[in-house]
Amino acid sequence: MSSESSTTGNNLQDAGNDLRNRLSDIASRVGADVQEATNAVCNTLEQQCKVAGEALSKAGKQVTDLSRRYPLQTIAAALALGFLIGRSRR
Repeated sequence: MSSESSTTGNNLQDAGNDLRNRLSDIASRVGADVQEATNAVCNTLEQQCKVAGEALSKAGKQVTDLSRRYPLQTIAAALALGFLIGRSRR
């Protein structure tokens, strides 16, 4: 009987070790996938930030050029907008 229980104990220990190894492999693959996803998100965010910065810079330049070309109209539009914002705040 003791040899049977010893064999059963060894089989259970081997199964436990096998399960532990498989879980370790899965955990390392998941960790690598998470790192890859993190890098992809960071790269995308950096690219979007750069694109947004370029677009805002271009829009600012266009507004500046427009206000230099039409200074009186720009002042009138700013006053009208300020008036409307002031009225809506009351």
